[in-house]
Amino acid sequence: MNNKNYKWVVVGLLWFVCFFNYADRQAIFSVFTPIKDEMGLSDVQLSLIGSAFMYVYALAGPLAGIIGDRLSRKFLIIGGLVFWSLVTVGTALATNYWHLVLVRALEGFGEAFYFPASMALISSYHGPDTKSRAMGIHQSSVYAGTIAGGAVSGFMGQHHGWRSSFVLFGSLGVLLGVVLLVALKE
Repeated sequence: MNNKNYKWVVVGLLWFVCFFNYADRQAIFSVFTPIKDEMGLSDVQLSLIGSAFMYVYALAGPLAGIIGDRLSRKFLIIGGLVFWSLVTVGTALATNYWHLVLVRALEGFGEAFYFPASMALISSYHGPDTKSRAMGIHQSSVYAGTIAGGAVSGFMGQHHGWRSSFVLFGSLGVLLGVVLLVALKE
């Protein structure tokens, strides 16, 4: 495949990574009620579960950018994806409040490495004539993932228990990581 076509393959592959990046982070909010009921949590405890991700994500972002300038972007994208996907599966295994806070924080850490590396990789494949279009297409995955994460998690939580969507999203993310090992080129 020539570089002209492959640059769009890169956008497509990264679209799916970003989709899971947002679906995984959004899923927890649709199952707050069953988590609260099962673990006997207060609203304040739920707020910390909900915000632990963002605290760590915000703090790790600058570090992720520095590391992204020094290491392979492919490695950071795949490593981050597999790490946060395994943590997402770990969310389903959480048995108490502090487990949930920890997995949400770890997920924020893993996901922080995606955006700096992915934006740099897309920019390396797309010049001034296609970069905005490529970024716009990629950005649509943020909203698709946010919508799907909430909807799928809510549906699965209602029909299969609150843990089920975390197993689904995490497993699919690991599978995508395997695909990227073969298909994504630096």
